[in-house]
Amino acid sequence: MKSFYPCDGIILVDDITAADLSMKKIFTAATPHGIKSYFFNLEDGIRQLQKAETSEYNYFVIFRNPIEVGKIIKMGYRFPVRITCGQQFVRSNTHNIMLGIGLTEEEIEALEYIVSMGSEVVFDPSCKNENLPWTEIKKNIDLARMKASRNQNDTEKG
Repeated sequence: MKSFYPCDGIILVDDITAADLSMKKIFTAATPHGIKSYFFNLEDGIRQLQKAETSEYNYFVIFRNPIEVGKIIKMGYRFPVRITCGQQFVRSNTHNIMLGIGLTEEEIEALEYIVSMGSEVVFDPSCKNENLPWTEIKKNIDLARMKASRNQNDTEKG
């Protein structure tokens, strides 16, 4: 498998995963040979991300969802690089934005906050470096909200 970016380690920042030994074992088993995985809660994650910025090593940083990214920004961390959102699966409480992207209202609010704080956000739902800008995703969100509103009105009338 060809790597697009050099990667010496994976940093996963998430309170839930950092406290769950089973999830850490599963994630570590899925990590490519020779790549180390590191798990941190949000508080420790800030310090580790700051260390990673000045390290000679290259890290891939993973968060569970945009809400966690918003929380770490509220805690004072500023991302020196753009933030790429991968697949956000459609769930019962999400707006289906496009193939591979379903967002809850809370996730949308977090993304709006992240962007308002100066971070660049792009989406790569197919994991092919599509880098769809937030502005494009935001248009799709507005369309999905309008569609959901129409469906709700039709249900109430019907």
